[in-house]
Amino acid sequence: MRSIGGFSLVEVLLVLALVGVLAALVAGNVGAFITGSKYEPPSRVLKKAILDAIYEASESKNPTFLSYDDEKASFHVTDSGGVELSSHPVYQGEWKEEYEAPEIIFQAIGPESGSDGGSTMYDDDQLELRRIPFHYGSSVPFLTQIQFRGERQELQFDPFSGFVLKGSSE
Repeated sequence: MRSIGGFSLVEVLLVLALVGVLAALVAGNVGAFITGSKYEPPSRVLKKAILDAIYEASESKNPTFLSYDDEKASFHVTDSGGVELSSHPVYQGEWKEEYEAPEIIFQAIGPESGSDGGSTMYDDDQLELRRIPFHYGSSVPFLTQIQFRGERQELQFDPFSGFVLKGSSE
């Protein structure tokens, strides 16, 4: 006579319990994964918006302006009349009140003076900008401070290309 092999009831229950534990671990992290995928890093969105502003100014041969709306966490490119040309939100989809908006500060880089040539006669509050102007081929020299999710970045942008200059904290 032959014996028929198979799994015992204990082995089947053990496998089901392990599958249940793994499913619970995955399900617990899915919420954080979905919430994390709804936003793009503010520095990346800012870089796209800057390149868009430069492109719009170059194409139209008219000034464009970049501003940040902290209530909706989005960057806006407008023309000199205030007409919105493009919008670059940090969060994808519809804005929700529970989203954390990044804190963005635009600051012009003042002309350097002094005996060492490394300081400016203007205070930080005098150099703070509400919007960045872009003219055909250039912008004012500026840097951006980004505070988001406990991290702080300071990015200095080239006034001609719009790219981040080396030495900026990224």
